[in-house]
Amino acid sequence: MKKCDLCHKPDKTHYRVKSIIHTNWIFCCKECWNLISKHKNYSYGGTRKSK
Repeated sequence: MKKCDLCHKPDKTHYRVKSIIHTNWIFCCKECWNLISKHKNYSYGGTRKSK
């Protein structure tokens, strides 16, 4: 399991995203993704799933 780049909680699924606040690509959990997806200039770059 990997950790979310924002809240550092371990999870099996993370979303590669960036926004006006996070200008570089980050991996975040679903909870953090729900917040970031509402930011201006939001971009989705894929899903990473741990085995």
